[in-house]
Amino acid sequence: MEGGMTMLKHTQLWLSSVALAALMASAGAQIYTYTVNGPFTIPDRGTLSTYPIVFNVPDSGIIARVSITLGGLSHTWFDDIDALLVGPSGTAVQFLSDAGGSSDPNGNYTFDDVNGTIAIPDSAPAGPGVYKSSVYPANTPDPFTAPAPGTPYAFSLTAFSNQQMQGNWLLYILDDATGDSGSMQFAQLEIELVPEPASMVALGAGLAGLLGLRRRRKA
Repeated sequence: MEGGMTMLKHTQLWLSSVALAALMASAGAQIYTYTVNGPFTIPDRGTLSTYPIVFNVPDSGIIARVSITLGGLSHTWFDDIDALLVGPSGTAVQFLSDAGGSSDPNGNYTFDDVNGTIAIPDSAPAGPGVYKSSVYPANTPDPFTAPAPGTPYAFSLTAFSNQQMQGNWLLYILDDATGDSGSMQFAQLEIELVPEPASMVALGAGLAGLLGLRRRRKA
């Protein structure tokens, strides 16, 4: 009998854990994705054929994380590419400059200072993947052609944290040296929001319900 009661308690604990995990998942942050399709050209020592790329974000919420993907990126000299993202509040983040050396990028390159683990190296090749902001020399801005804003720039996409997401986001890309050119197929902006207070209240209510259920079972 004692063994049966122990198994019952373990089963109840497991079910409570599953329910808690479900509640926590339901209280998780929302993620919004916005894509602008090309193709776009990156001319030799010039600005992207669409300059800037505009992401119109009608949704609202407080930002927890921002990532930006340069999709189908191809170029004959990675080091030439500079990229700047400007949020609706005017915050400007230079997330790519003089990285990758003379290598030829080919694929989807995502910049995410929360989920990325390394930056693209200064002078070594880097394949498609998720990277931290990659600016060389470190924290040194490169000038961008108007209508891009002038300095100062931040150098991490975490600079957008706790700001409002709604509005136009502007992506400026250019080639800053002679002799090489490239192209890009699409650009994608991803925004993860801070969980809304209502979600946290629901989580708290769910926890209280689980605790009450366990107390009733003990009684």
